Amino acid sequence: MAKTKYSETETEHFYNSEDSLYRSFWDSQGSLHWGYFDDLNSSSGDEFLLACQRWNQHMLQRSGINNQSKVLDIGCGNGNAAVWLAQETGCEVVGIDISQVRIDNARNQAKDYPGLKMSFEKASATNLPFADSEFTHVWSQATLYHVHDRTAALQEIHRVLKKGGTFVFDDLITPKSELSEAAHRYVYERLLFEPTFSQDSYAKTLGDLGLMVLEAKDLSPHLHKSYELLSQLALPQYPDLNFAYIKMCEAINRQELGWSFFLCEKVSDRLSWIYETRDKKSLENKYDAWAHLYDTELDQPYRTSPIQSARALQKVLSDKQASILDVGAGTGMVGEALAELGYTNITAVDLSSEMLEVARKKQVYQALYQGDLEKTLNFVEPNSFDAIISVGVFTYGHATPQALHNLFPLLKLGGYFVLTVRADYYEENQVLRQIIDELSWSLCDKAEFKIFDKEAMYALVFQKK
Repeated sequence: MAKTKYSETETEHFYNSEDSLYRSFWDSQGSLHWGYFDDLNSSSGDEFLLACQRWNQHMLQRSGINNQSKVLDIGCGNGNAAVWLAQETGCEVVGIDISQVRIDNARNQAKDYPGLKMSFEKASATNLPFADSEFTHVWSQATLYHVHDRTAALQEIHRVLKKGGTFVFDDLITPKSELSEAAHRYVYERLLFEPTFSQDSYAKTLGDLGLMVLEAKDLSPHLHKSYELLSQLALPQYPDLNFAYIKMCEAINRQELGWSFFLCEKVSDRLSWIYETRDKKSLENKYDAWAHLYDTELDQPYRTSPIQSARALQKVLSDKQASILDVGAGTGMVGEALAELGYTNITAVDLSSEMLEVARKKQVYQALYQGDLEKTLNFVEPNSFDAIISVGVFTYGHATPQALHNLFPLLKLGGYFVLTVRADYYEENQVLRQIIDELSWSLCDKAEFKIFDKEAMYALVFQKK
């Protein structure tokens, strides 16, 4: 994201001068963010502050902040969220803001809570005055759209987070690139920022920087409701603001403005991150987050595995129209390798919907299904496939060996099963070898190769008896 024509000095002046105005109708305590509504049909202005509190609770619940956490609050404003976080969890909170007025207000408020671990500092999100890996969490509400160089701010957030740390935030987005004159005037120029990321491009940028998006949520209907109610609250004193907020609602309806939530984890080594997974939902979320980067990052070091596995199947299966199930298909690397060899009837199944969406675009599969291998797969009848191929699926933090019992019935009598596994996983996992021995198949071939220059792999080819 390029720098905008607006400066942080202009934004600082805007918020230094507008604090008392917003307190008069938005929130007398000085909070300045949007609401999360149980009922989007709510029509009373009294619902707005309750919805703002509900949004605080939702973000806290998703963040995992506890009494051991050290939290950086970016755009802390008058310190309300920092005080609330420290009260609710016992965590340490460090707040930054570019408005000296609001930092002074936050420091004055902190004096009323001497038992809480809080401090506040005037600083820019693009140049954080903190050491590398200083914080377990970074928290931000309704702030980053104001930062003149958002990519630089995201890089700084990544720098100050610990490995495995959490970045939880919301921000305004620009869902579509074609904007009306009214949107420019009443949204972007009025609030001193330029069109920003869409939700998808935001997630991609975060992932590129090593902040893997575990959850992304479009909150635009709640933004619309927030400004609908704020327009009512502003009307008695500020008819111009009332009109501007109505125009903002119109911009949201035209998808010229939106609001998104992101929950991210700092990840330095994505493979270790994947292998350390302990439950299926986390694994699904991680692969969803990795999907758009997966092929780019693993193309050279990993693609040998699907290519060698497809060639292992080719040795025993000459029929190019044979029905093949690609188990744990991911982004479709195995499907591509099979298609390159001439196979045309390939079905994909994977835990991650986002990985499957990448695979779908490659147009090498006849059908794609989302499914958990640990459960009965109901998208096909038993004895449906001439071959099943599983590459890198039975490994640390992934499918357990017991899942072979769910796959085996899908294979026709005389069909082939290519099982590609890490050599160390195969040698160390007695349960895997025991189940392999129990199943009614015979080993036809065993190919050995390496990925990532050093990691030994086995491609085991079995035939069902």
